This record gives sequence, structure tokens and C-alpha cells, in this order.
Amino acid sequence: MVTTSHQMTETAYWQSLNRKSLLRFFLFSALAERPMHGYELADAVSVCCDGVRPTDAMIYPTLKELEKNGYIVCEMESTGERKRKVCSLTDKGRTAFRSAAQAWTQALPQIESAIHSAGVTECCDTREQWQEIDMKGVAR
Repeated sequence: MVTTSHQMTETAYWQSLNRKSLLRFFLFSALAERPMHGYELADAVSVCCDGVRPTDAMIYPTLKELEKNGYIVCEMESTGERKRKVCSLTDKGRTAFRSAAQAWTQALPQIESAIHSAGVTECCDTREQWQEIDMKGVAR
């Protein structure tokens, strides 16, 4: 992606980068709740991204990569005439999700500090949320 200085002044530019970089984390988060197929996963990720739905071109190659590397397993499910792949986390995927959650607990205070130093005050305080991470790595 070629970036112009004008793009970097737009919130939408940064939101797009955030969604792309957090896609795997949000996929893991959704699959930690229950097995899902691609359309459900896109819906779940959109909730985490202020209603912006990731494209199929973002979701399906990522799922294929996660499956290839053993983080998820996908099985064909038939519902009437419709067939679809339902994905679920493997033990390796749960471990990766927990590692990602731990990495975010270390990064969030610095991100919040930077947000406040930019003069944005409507930032949420995540300190309490991230202190409540359970053994699955899911913020409650």
C-alpha cells in the first residue's frame, strides 16, 4: 500500500491498518467462544471493528493459513443442500490466542498513554479489563 501524507491524517486510514493487523487475534477470539464458519467469523470480527465487516479476501486466506499451520481445523458441515466449512481452534490455536492476549496486555498501557498524549480523552481504560483475563486468554 502506497501511503500519502494525506492518508495518514485520516482516521479511516489508521482504522484500516488496525483491522488488518488484528484480524488473526479477533478470529482466535471468536473461535475461542465456539466453532464457526466464515460468514459467522466475519460477523464476529465486525463487532470488534465498529461494525466494519472484513472482506472475504481478508478472512478466507487467513483461515487457510491458520489451518495449514495447525492453529485451526475446518470440517465440512451440511445443512440441507448447503455445505460449508466450520472452523474451530486446536490446542495450538488456543495457545497462540493466549500468547497474543498476553502480548496485548503489555502493549495496551503504552497505546493508551500515546492516545492520551495525542489529546484524545474519550479512550476507554482497559487496565481493569485486561487484569481479568482468564486461563483461556479471553477478556471478560
